Amino acid sequence: RAAGKKFAFIKASEHTSFVDNKYQTNRTNAKAAGLKVGAYHFARPNLGTTDAYAEADHFIETANWKSGELRPVLDLEDTGGLSSSALQTWVKAFLSRIYDRTGERAIIYVSPSFWSTKMGNSTWFAKNGYDVLWIAHWTTGSSPSTPAENWGGKGWTFWQYTSDGSVSGISGRVD
Repeated sequence: RAAGKKFAFIKASEHTSFVDNKYQTNRTNAKAAGLKVGAYHFARPNLGTTDAYAEADHFIETANWKSGELRPVLDLEDTGGLSSSALQTWVKAFLSRIYDRTGERAIIYVSPSFWSTKMGNSTWFAKNGYDVLWIAHWTTGSSPSTPAENWGGKGWTFWQYTSDGSVSGISGRVD
């Protein structure tokens, strides 16, 4: 907050059992500093909706999400070996479970190349209520590439332009 930041997304979980051991401390400290907080889940997709539901449940339980916080985030960087069609089905199941449990449409975090090649550049999500896109695109351009027909004409909301940033008061690299 002293460095001028207003919010922080913090890794909470991964797959069906991993919990980031710094999540609770980071969440508590960020809130104490006056930052709005949000949590993200690093997806490890597996065939079938049962896995998607299990990952979503694990995330919500770990994140301890509360109304008024930033929306939950699905960090999508791994296909789990699934085809584009199967991966889209998995993502829909994960996101629907988050919505059922929180009443919120999750934010999707993804790179433009992953979405275009691994998710078949689907526009379904942008056109069905998933209006907040957190795009990960390292570029020297003035804006990132945005998949899915500029995310259904809505564009991106958050742009992660580096993994090597710094913030006063935080040791190490900051995305």
